[in-house]
Amino acid sequence: MVLKPAPMTMMAVLGLRKDRQVVISVLHDMGIVQLEPLSKDVATILKNEHDNDFYRQVSDQLLRIRAFKTVLPPIPVTSCQRFSTVENLLEEAKSIDIDVTIASLEREKENHLTKISETENSINLVEEFSFFPEDLNVLHLALAHSYFGRLDSEKFPAFKKALEVNNQDVFLYSKEGKETTHFVLITFPNFPPHALATAVQEHNVKLEAVPKLNGTPVQLKQSLGSVLNELTQKLNEIDRQLAEISQKHYANIVCIEEQLEIENKKLEVIDNLGVTSDSFALEGWVPKSELKKVETNLDKHAKGTIVYELETKEKPPTLFANPKRFKLFEAFIRFYSLPSGKEFDPTLIFGLLFPVFYGMMLGDAGYGLVILLVCRWVIRRVEGGKRNLNIMPKPLRSFALKILKPRQMVKLAKAMTPGAIIAMILGFTFDLYFGFHLNSYLFGYLNTILGMQLLPAAGAFFDPIHGLRKLLLISGYIGLGMVTFGLILGIINHLREGEKKHAIGKVGWLLFGWGVVLVGLALLHHESINPMRNVAGIGYFGLLLGGIGLMFVGEGPRAIMELPSIVSHILSYTRIIGILLASVILADVIDYIFIRVLDNSIPYVILGVVILFIGHIFNIIIGVFEPGIQGARLIYVEFFSKFYHGNGRAFKPFGSARKYTYDQYELEIKEKMK
Repeated sequence: MVLKPAPMTMMAVLGLRKDRQVVISVLHDMGIVQLEPLSKDVATILKNEHDNDFYRQVSDQLLRIRAFKTVLPPIPVTSCQRFSTVENLLEEAKSIDIDVTIASLEREKENHLTKISETENSINLVEEFSFFPEDLNVLHLALAHSYFGRLDSEKFPAFKKALEVNNQDVFLYSKEGKETTHFVLITFPNFPPHALATAVQEHNVKLEAVPKLNGTPVQLKQSLGSVLNELTQKLNEIDRQLAEISQKHYANIVCIEEQLEIENKKLEVIDNLGVTSDSFALEGWVPKSELKKVETNLDKHAKGTIVYELETKEKPPTLFANPKRFKLFEAFIRFYSLPSGKEFDPTLIFGLLFPVFYGMMLGDAGYGLVILLVCRWVIRRVEGGKRNLNIMPKPLRSFALKILKPRQMVKLAKAMTPGAIIAMILGFTFDLYFGFHLNSYLFGYLNTILGMQLLPAAGAFFDPIHGLRKLLLISGYIGLGMVTFGLILGIINHLREGEKKHAIGKVGWLLFGWGVVLVGLALLHHESINPMRNVAGIGYFGLLLGGIGLMFVGEGPRAIMELPSIVSHILSYTRIIGILLASVILADVIDYIFIRVLDNSIPYVILGVVILFIGHIFNIIIGVFEPGIQGARLIYVEFFSKFYHGNGRAFKPFGSARKYTYDQYELEIKEKMK
């Protein structure tokens, strides 16, 4: 059940210099090779030759095409194109001769938008100060300053009084409202500027210069409205012309842009290849299973190109190779740390154990059903294209979107779905439905109908409260099994890497852990562990002392200091039952309060219903987070620490996702890495 990452091999490609463009294009379209810098011994005898002119042409056309795409209104594009050569691509890009037209229309559009903004501001201003009865032209005085102003109505009397100190040198025309007072202010030369500045600052007045407009506000509103309509019509005409250009060229533009981006990426690689006067070389990682496909396709399109495997001590990049149903759990492994190329990939184990731990900690059929329905709703909502989650309460939606993206929500929902189903099965076994015990009614009805005692009338197949001791023992056995499995994997890892001393240390941990467990079980069953009275005691102490000795040999005195950790890791799995009991007891308390208030007056009944609803919602929210966090922690800390190092680097194949273009070459065999 433990898989390794896909086996990787370092390959080298040698070919004629004239074929380097073809080779890079084939590798790009296959999307299964991670290119690497040349080895030091090879790089010293080769050189880099940059085709700056060609690179510049592609970059210039890419910037030009991107500019067109930014200006033109987008339209749906359903067709794809294939560009056989870079020269053909550049010709297609240059054939779109709309530079002058687009530049002219864009300048006009920017100009009209500026004028529309200014006109709208002027309209808003004259509407706001329409109470001024005179032509605004009278406010344009050579020796005086005119302002439009606003301030809180409560502060206006004090502001007016501050201006009355120099009443003969100021003119104030105002209209008071409930909240804001608007006024027209003219200050003459003898009015001291500092007095105005002080009054404005003290009373939080907002002033702005009167715009150069001629006419009364009523007249200006009409004339400016006509100007605005005229500008809007001109803007619409420009948009119509841009839409016509877009209908003609947009599909071609997006196809050319995508191919130019790909060619730009390929040219970056080509410019860094090692070359001689007639040949080139490159190196990269490729999955072993795909090496033959690389050879086949290169031989078809670039005759004479040689591909061979390289011996290297470098750690390969990591490419997951898990069954399709377990790929969603790869995100949980990435969150912890990628496995290195030769290390065990624990994704499959995580995918099997996480739902089991989650379901055991939840353990209620009602809670499991609610969480299952919510998970399926999130998956359907996001994957169905409706990425908004507006049906959720706004605070909960904001909190969810703050910590998780919609795509991450889907992964989490899919990971929790099997756990919710296991919780429903265990809830039926425990006879727990939101804390209520309903199996007895169901079983009694079925027994009456069938006339046979096929099912227990008591309801629960197993009571988690009265069977606590058994549950704790089961969780202890789970802990022992997980720690043992982890140590065995650690021993195998160390042996494969030639680290025999570390492997011996892991064997010591394994023996010591089993010795502690066997001694503990013997004490629980009141058995003697004295080697002089019980032969089994010799085995117990042999395991303990032998384990300590092997730990000391493999890891030195430091291992002795960490002896308690093996016990704590085994006992840590009892938290599965602790979290289950916490949920069961909280649900029982909520139900007890609800049942007790049913015999009271209506207000108490309503209060009981509220407590029942809010209490179970709260318990469900805890059931979403706590089992998930603790289940993952048991795997990450208590299990992974026995064998898993991580620190791998992701496999990043050279290639691009195409949407509007076809691959440059028709490859006989192609399988892109996901």
